[in-house]
Amino acid sequence: MPPPPEAVSGPAGTAPAALPTTERGRRMRARLLAAAREVFERDGFLEARVTDISAAAGVAHGSFYTYFGSKTAVFRALVAETMDDLYASMGTRGEPGPPDGSPEEVAVHRIDRANRRFVDTYLQNTALMALFEQVTTFDPEVRALRQAARERNVGRVRHSIEQLQRDGLVAADLDAEYSAHALVAMVNGLVHYWLVLDGEFEQERLVAALTRLWAQALGLPVRT
Repeated sequence: MPPPPEAVSGPAGTAPAALPTTERGRRMRARLLAAAREVFERDGFLEARVTDISAAAGVAHGSFYTYFGSKTAVFRALVAETMDDLYASMGTRGEPGPPDGSPEEVAVHRIDRANRRFVDTYLQNTALMALFEQVTTFDPEVRALRQAARERNVGRVRHSIEQLQRDGLVAADLDAEYSAHALVAMVNGLVHYWLVLDGEFEQERLVAALTRLWAQALGLPVRT
């Protein structure tokens, strides 16, 4: 059931706030985002109030609306920033490989490093990611943010696969786009199950399994 309108809207007639152009404004916006994260993770989305966010930031209630039109707006901004960090962590381009490693070993090493970064970033943002899943059920814009971030990540992975194909390390007839979707879903879904839904996993075994499955799905050799 969707929340009541007052749970997600700001004052009547409030327009979306523009991004600040001064250093002071950027610092204040960052301060409000940090306070919002604290309040959302403590109280949940529906129970969080703009008054509490303003108090946690140490600013007047009215100052909040200089930067964000509603508590939903600040949540969207917080999620967009976090999702970009999360999915950017899965990129493998520019990742150094092991010294004197073969091209295949370098590729597997990069996959492993990317999976580790993703798990570490998710660990740092578990409470927010759990709230994010809740809010996607009733906020179309948050759902769109989720979809856009995922599509960007799928694009990164697809480009990595295509580069491996150009390098002759991955079969040329592998569908890079659909493989990227499947691999991203595997990593994201399993980590979400572990950290948000309380699955019982050991972190090192989890990362090792993800890396092995990813590499073998691409036809890359994995040391046993």
